[in-house]
Amino acid sequence: MRFVNPEFLYALSAIAIPIVVHLFNFRRFKKVLFTNVRFLKEIKEETTSRSKLKHLLVLLSRILAIAFLVFAFAQPYMPAGDALPPAGDKAVSVYIDNSFSMESVSREGTYLDEARKRAREIAMACKPTDAFQLITNDFEGRHQRIISREQFLDWVDDVQISPASRKLTDVVTRQQDLLAGTSAKSKFIYSISDFQASQADLSKVVADSSVYHFLVPVSVQPTGNVFIDSCWFSAPVVQASVPVELNARLVNASDQKVENVPLTLTVNGVQKSLAGTPLEPGGSAIAKLTFTVTTPGLKKGRLEISDHPVTFDNEWFFTFNLDSNQRLLGIHHTARDPSLHALFDKSEFFTLDHVPSTRLDYSALAGYKVVFLAGLPEISSGLTDELVRYARDGGTVVLFPDTAIDTESYNTFLGAAGADGITGLNNSADKVGMLTTASALFTDVFEKMPGEGDYLDLPAALKHYDLAVGQRSAREVVMRLEGGTPFMCRYPVGEGALYLFTVSLDHSFGNFTRHAIFVPVLFRVALLSGSRQKLFYLVGEDQSVAIAGRPASEDLFHVINREKEFDIIPEIRPAGGQASLVFHDAIREAGIYDIVRNSRTEGVMA
Repeated sequence: MRFVNPEFLYALSAIAIPIVVHLFNFRRFKKVLFTNVRFLKEIKEETTSRSKLKHLLVLLSRILAIAFLVFAFAQPYMPAGDALPPAGDKAVSVYIDNSFSMESVSREGTYLDEARKRAREIAMACKPTDAFQLITNDFEGRHQRIISREQFLDWVDDVQISPASRKLTDVVTRQQDLLAGTSAKSKFIYSISDFQASQADLSKVVADSSVYHFLVPVSVQPTGNVFIDSCWFSAPVVQASVPVELNARLVNASDQKVENVPLTLTVNGVQKSLAGTPLEPGGSAIAKLTFTVTTPGLKKGRLEISDHPVTFDNEWFFTFNLDSNQRLLGIHHTARDPSLHALFDKSEFFTLDHVPSTRLDYSALAGYKVVFLAGLPEISSGLTDELVRYARDGGTVVLFPDTAIDTESYNTFLGAAGADGITGLNNSADKVGMLTTASALFTDVFEKMPGEGDYLDLPAALKHYDLAVGQRSAREVVMRLEGGTPFMCRYPVGEGALYLFTVSLDHSFGNFTRHAIFVPVLFRVALLSGSRQKLFYLVGEDQSVAIAGRPASEDLFHVINREKEFDIIPEIRPAGGQASLVFHDAIREAGIYDIVRNSRTEGVMA
């Protein structure tokens, strides 16, 4: 007997646990002197023997339960030598490449059809009593054992195109390991593939003198191929009724120039844009498509080109969400900050809720994109823990210190978030002298990006807090005072961020709240904040998707593609204040899938 995962056998040492429990719990009977114990002695002996038998049966049950559990994970199987029919003297392992490239068309159908035909011919050329193994890029568990020729032929018919792709060295190593355990006189390996350069690392294959290895190429026809490589938005946020630019990278994997490749963009089934671009031999180009979205909600996008004969890479799916109203939270001490209230109160895009720090419901933090801390004399330890957890899960915290602060509590929070601490209050007047114009916060804020030497009317600070220059902090200084002290910094915190201002929103600290840059900076912070779902995921690589908020125990999720009649229930894996849906390689076809929670669509993924 052999094992697929022999390392799990180390867990058999856990059998010692019930044995130790049995020994320590074994009852020791105390002798009691009595005048006439003839009848009592019979009862005692019978009770003791039954008790010992009961303990031994319980011990045996526990040992068997642990052993069976360990063997289940180790996956035992009969070695190939024992499985071979007595008359057979040959063991044959056949690898069929079922990657996407095998969808290409030849004279005999697709490359995969030809590979299946070659595998049948190999099997029929052998004796019925010979032993066989079938292996594909999927590395299925059932393919790790020796089978008969009849079963091999049945399995060959079941091989389908798969998103998995394997190096030839990995495949051959697995085949050699299996054949090494057989007692066959002759051992053969057949590799049937189109031998793409990205997979066929022939120079790294380690030869085994006891095994005959044959490479069986399918009749590959020289074909050119143009495919979509990726896509991305030029702007970090898609806004309603604002033109957005989508970039698509096209690649020409041939030695012929392509004059014009028509690229079509559809969003929710409606064609939005059309572009065309020439491609040099072996080159690539970026096509730009501009479109506008007016209604909020989840959007399903598709890029498409027309290219033959390789067609599996002619479509590229992506999704994005246009939020209609985003919730923000302002945490204050006794009264809400009037500047933040005036900024977001009449906004159609944001809703700002205000709450005192003493009445804050920590469980509600996950429902907000941005949390503003304004006018807090101190930050409690409980609030510190919750804010750091909120930021690590993708939230954004914006901190404006109060006019008078408890430096120790502030530095405890800043240290937990990986930010620089505050050293004290600086009463010297200063002025913002530098903007990091490369920051996404200033995109589309200026009609013309300021250059070196350009004069800018920037906020003035009558006083500010100094920061300790930390060696370990990964801060980005967004605005800096002329004296060199940071005015606004951004610190990454897990999946989220912390924005730290060194001035209070109170007018005694300067004119920031009355300055023209106050509005675009905070609006851009809110627009760029929050965890955003990826535009697309890759089949065979991305096997999980993060969802907002921790789901309830009774929540039931489905991942559905109605066009493909696809419906699975994914695994839910909690992580902090969020959770992830794990698919375990169940999604194998490109397309757009709905994420449904309790019969309600909550998201889409491409």
